[in-house]
Amino acid sequence: MKKAFIIIITVFILIITILALFINNAQKRLALSKKYNEVYTQYEGQEILGTDLISIINKAIDSNENNSVAKQNNTIFYEDNGINSIQIWVKFTESKENISMESIAEQTSENFIKFYATASFKCTQIEYHKKSNYVKSLLFEQVSQ
Repeated sequence: MKKAFIIIITVFILIITILALFINNAQKRLALSKKYNEVYTQYEGQEILGTDLISIINKAIDSNENNSVAKQNNTIFYEDNGINSIQIWVKFTESKENISMESIAEQTSENFIKFYATASFKCTQIEYHKKSNYVKSLLFEQVSQ
């Protein structure tokens, strides 16, 4: 009887420990994604200048490079890896299409700053990866020149 009781208690303690570790890991992942997302979510609904936008684009490119996000078929465009890739889209008033951050970076930051440094942009949309809950993409729309 004593052996059965000890085995039951041991199994119970083991189950409690596994559950505690699982909950702890889930909380750590949530805190990590929240910290990562703060860099980008602070701009949601906010108007920013073009100089700030190019800084955000550079952060996103650095993040993709640091996370070893692959590029599509040897192009400049990053693939969506479903976990921690990030994409910035910009909609200019003179264009109906959204322009990718890679296209803007390819034309050099200096050119963007030259033409859009004082322009206002507003973050109108943020999407998240389903697996990791990390920011997946942001859309900035030009508000004024």
